[in-house]
Amino acid sequence: MPLNPNRVYMFAADHRWQWEEYFDAHAIPRERIGEVKRLAFDGFMLARERSDAIREFGALLIDEQYAAAEIADASRAGVTVGTPAEKPGAVPLAWTADPFSAALTGAFVKVLVRDRPDDEAGIRAGQWAKLDALQAWCRGAGKPLVVEVIVARKHEPEDEFEASGRPAMLAGFIADAYRRGLTPDFWKIEGTLAPQGARTIDAAIAGHSSCRQIILGKAADIATIDRWFAACSASATASGFAIGRTVYWEPAAAFLSGTKTADEAVDAICSNYLQLVAAWERSRNVTLRT
Repeated sequence: MPLNPNRVYMFAADHRWQWEEYFDAHAIPRERIGEVKRLAFDGFMLARERSDAIREFGALLIDEQYAAAEIADASRAGVTVGTPAEKPGAVPLAWTADPFSAALTGAFVKVLVRDRPDDEAGIRAGQWAKLDALQAWCRGAGKPLVVEVIVARKHEPEDEFEASGRPAMLAGFIADAYRRGLTPDFWKIEGTLAPQGARTIDAAIAGHSSCRQIILGKAADIATIDRWFAACSASATASGFAIGRTVYWEPAAAFLSGTKTADEAVDAICSNYLQLVAAWERSRNVTLRT
């Protein structure tokens, strides 16, 4: 099932370096990261059982590195499942596999790029070239492309940066992309509490009629994400979310520490995911269907 351009409830469970750091810090063998991915998959499938909205608009983003079996299971179950193209934690952008297509076994592709307009010109040019190549491959393969853009704060005051600085930089990146012919199906965008910031991003994305945005989570709590959803409630290009750590990090960590059973962790993941769906539909005045 393809991604719906008008509504996407994506559970993003493609974290790799974050779990590697966690496992190393807690002296847990990295071989067990696959157990976390299975919890994420099972939580997604439980939510799909419980919610018509997830069955219709749900999507799972998960990595080939630690979750190849889950990708195969999701595909067999008719789930809209996608995979990341980027090497985890790499700055500048690098591919997670050579050739990059080897990791792109799902129905859609996501790539994360970190950018600021004051980054070195050569680094930015190299990243643009990689994005162009990835888009060309996705179009040839018939796979939707999701481009996640992370803009890091440097010296800027935090509140000002969150409200207007980051949205302006994102808008500039998107405008540059459109001038280059880079028009992904979805932009995966950091949320903002400022309605004006949300309007800035919305206007930039609307510069190409077929492009949409989905809101990423940054491991924020659900109450904060609820406020991000409210801020972008009038954004015509906003189609939903792509959120992960908010959904599954704490339940998975509790499972690893022995304070939750696998079934309890899966139920908590499902509950968190459904809370995000409810928050989005509340922000859009949509009747939740469960």
